[in-house]
Amino acid sequence: MEQMQMNMPDMYDAALYLRLSKDDMEEGGAKSESNSIANQRELLRSFVKSQPDIQIFDIYVDDGYSGGNFARVR
Repeated sequence: MEQMQMNMPDMYDAALYLRLSKDDMEEGGAKSESNSIANQRELLRSFVKSQPDIQIFDIYVDDGYSGGNFARVR
């Protein structure tokens, strides 16, 4: 049993953090999800899929505030 555990690769849990881009914020629009959020989600999922030792634990989405805006709700 001990040897079996040694041969198994370590798995890492990853949290994906998706954040609104400044460009999407300026475009506005009443979409359910911004283009940058959708693109980030797809790129990150694709990357994780290519890494056999990483699994997605959770996805956090900040689809309402840009990092360039300091007047944020806390």
